[in-house]
Amino acid sequence: MTTDKATGSLVYGWLILSVFSLVFAGIFALMVALARTPVIEDMLPLGRDYIYVALVGHVVLAVVIWFLAFEGFLWMYTTTVRLGRKTASVPLGWASLALAGTGMALIVAASLFGLGTAELANYVPVLLSPVFYVGLILFAVGVALNLINTFLTALAARMEGVELPIITIGMLSAGAAVFVAFVCFALSAYFQLYTGKIFLDFERLFWGGGHILQFANTISMVTVWLYLASLTFRNEPIGKGFSKLLYAFYLVFIIPAPFIFFMYDTSSLAYKESFTTLMRWGLGPSTTIFMLAILATFSTGKRPWKEPGFSSLVLSIAIFFLGGLIALNISGVNTKIPAHYHCVIGAVTIAFMGLFYELMPRLGRAVHSPRLAMIQPYLYSAGIVLFALGLYMAGAHGVARKTYGSEQNLNNIWKLLGMSIMGVGGLVAIAGGITFVWNALFTLFGREKAAIAAGNTQPVA
Repeated sequence: MTTDKATGSLVYGWLILSVFSLVFAGIFALMVALARTPVIEDMLPLGRDYIYVALVGHVVLAVVIWFLAFEGFLWMYTTTVRLGRKTASVPLGWASLALAGTGMALIVAASLFGLGTAELANYVPVLLSPVFYVGLILFAVGVALNLINTFLTALAARMEGVELPIITIGMLSAGAAVFVAFVCFALSAYFQLYTGKIFLDFERLFWGGGHILQFANTISMVTVWLYLASLTFRNEPIGKGFSKLLYAFYLVFIIPAPFIFFMYDTSSLAYKESFTTLMRWGLGPSTTIFMLAILATFSTGKRPWKEPGFSSLVLSIAIFFLGGLIALNISGVNTKIPAHYHCVIGAVTIAFMGLFYELMPRLGRAVHSPRLAMIQPYLYSAGIVLFALGLYMAGAHGVARKTYGSEQNLNNIWKLLGMSIMGVGGLVAIAGGITFVWNALFTLFGREKAAIAAGNTQPVA
């Protein structure tokens, strides 16, 4: 299917932004390692404390910006290219992309030069710096404007009688979750300031909306699963009507979230537990049914393990399942917790990477190195699994989360072994990430054109 040049450029722009977020996330992962290296650590901004600044930069870019930027690409793609339509507003589209890109640049600058001390809040860690704050706000505004443009485009399509495919419905559901998350962030800030606080408690500020963002990421991942399965097997893993019900079930737990701020004070335990309860009961049922339906399709045809779309689909499901198993065994505040969420966010990332390889020919670009694309999902996934298992082992023997260096108290063989496995896994995952970024950049900016015209092999979904 075709679309106009301006819309195509916007779709491409969000994809480029998402890939560059991984570039800088990788740079800050390297900076974290350098901040633990003798001599070099004293040469960095803020000296040895720079490890916390680099960690903030890495997490925000790898988890917040990468996910939302790629979802921004998917919102545009599923309502324009996938439907063969123009975007509702090209100027609004460019404004959203420009604001998001500027915001990311400010976040990178603040993290690179150590502008402010680190606050390692859950979901969205921050640097206590106006530059970083402005960067976060600009990026969020850019994402919000992109969402508005997406909803307007989808509404125009429905008014013209266009039947929306499952991938579009899924991404609109994820968009609704992001919108609710932003409302939660705004309400948390308002009620904290309304009660007379001089400084925001960032842990409480991002707690509610952060939980809802996990709904958005999970919905996006499941939608990508469905799309990859339909590309491989040429049929929908699950009926469209039932899929709508499953997406609606997510929304049942998402939409009431803002009302929690009117029920409980943000400093109360009930406030924190309410969002934990929403995520505990709201994410599992629909995700499990989608997962089982997709796994059932594996018996309907050949399983092309050398194709990155299919291997990424299988690996994403497997690692997400591993993250769920780890979650069932979490007790106390230890490294089992990051073991769980690294599996979950790793599963989302693997799914997004696999979809990148599959969609590039449909956007008129040939993947630069099919061989690297074939190997990369396995490399990255192996790293994530080792990283998580190492953290789980260390946590099972008492290593606390968010501790570094001597604070980890690695006083027995199991703690040392667990953290060593984690380190090896981290290196393998970084190698997998670098491989993806290298291939993606040469694909996006290289001269190779796809042999297949965009749209000739659209999936059922």
